Amino acid sequence: MKHLLRILPLAALLGVAPLTVGCSKSYNGNKPDYEARVNDQLKSANLDNKVNVNWKNDDQTLHLTGKVDSAADKRRAEELAQQVVGTSGHVVNEVAVEGVDYGGVDDQIENRLSKMFEDRTEWDFDGRGVSFDSKEGVVSITGTVESQAIRDKIEARARATDGVKDVVNDLKVKPKK
Repeated sequence: MKHLLRILPLAALLGVAPLTVGCSKSYNGNKPDYEARVNDQLKSANLDNKVNVNWKNDDQTLHLTGKVDSAADKRRAEELAQQVVGTSGHVVNEVAVEGVDYGGVDDQIENRLSKMFEDRTEWDFDGRGVSFDSKEGVVSITGTVESQAIRDKIEARARATDGVKDVVNDLKVKPKK
């Protein structure tokens, strides 16, 4: 009986060990390995050599970049990524389509946003330290603001701007001291 009591915990430990090894393959640091899973999906669609995948754990965002032959390929890459990420995060599709020049559109978006924030009468901040970068119609907002309300207001205004497809809000909130 004593012998059985010594062996039972060891047997239980050995029985659980393979489960922890199996789980470690799909999770990396307690987060799903979205990059590998999306890359597998892209490979099955022959897009893996054209689309790059980058998961940002801080904001739960999966960025797609690269260059594809058609708008259909761009949409397909986003669909595949969205299927993997589901409701656990947000997919930002910055993939360029060969032969389509978004440079002029991106410049217009950046100019509209900059002008919008020149009139500071309705804003609780001076506009300094906030910048906008548009790539393929996806606007990235960076800088520092004094409150979450201002951060949210800037994002809402950017989303409402003509030509903007998506917004990545990387603004940091640092209250005045």
